[in-house]
Amino acid sequence: MKVSIITINYNNRKGLCNTIDSVISQSYGDIEYIVVDGGSTDGSAELIRNKQEGIAFWISEPDTGIYNAMNKGVAHATGDYCLFLNSGDCLHGEDSITEFVSQLNGEDMLMGRVQCVPSGRIAYTDVSYPFTMMDFYTGCPVPHPACLIRRSLFDEQLYDEELKIVSDWKFFMLMIVFKNHSYSLVDTVVTDFLEQGISSNRRLCEQERNRTLKELLPKAIYIDYQRFENGGSHDI
Repeated sequence: MKVSIITINYNNRKGLCNTIDSVISQSYGDIEYIVVDGGSTDGSAELIRNKQEGIAFWISEPDTGIYNAMNKGVAHATGDYCLFLNSGDCLHGEDSITEFVSQLNGEDMLMGRVQCVPSGRIAYTDVSYPFTMMDFYTGCPVPHPACLIRRSLFDEQLYDEELKIVSDWKFFMLMIVFKNHSYSLVDTVVTDFLEQGISSNRRLCEQERNRTLKELLPKAIYIDYQRFENGGSHDI
């Protein structure tokens, strides 16, 4: 089974080097590695070129944001499943993909754990199963950098490029809650996740999440969720 690992990068040469090394050192034999660089000026393209023996496809050109870059990667992916490993994130060990893939049982999505760096915290250990709309309302229960996603799901829905932070959250909500695609959550640390970046912008995150919920949910249900956020008050 072929796994397409997609890395996006912009002016993070050092982090990209670590990410690439963690992928090309994997023991799993059927990895298609795709690197999408946003036209970096810090030597990232030269680094990719020097390591291209382990890379199936790469490109370095301007993009309009992280989800535009991810969609570019998807367009070139030919694997059965995709895994997104952003620049600076690393696979947890050399056997990470081998161990992870061995736990697949035909699901559309397989979700593992991430270990946060530098805190060492193991994330996604207390998420309820199965996921409900409330799980997505209160946060993103899916560990994106530790999730195998069936490639064909992107034929139904690409990442929303109008969103800057929460497009992956929207994608998973659509796939799981609205379209009822299958998934499993396994107790395996797959990825070392770097605790930094645009996702830490909580204000923008909340703005985009609320806009998306208002777009997707029936008006009465959206109002219910707003009331929940305000402790049940009718003053919304």
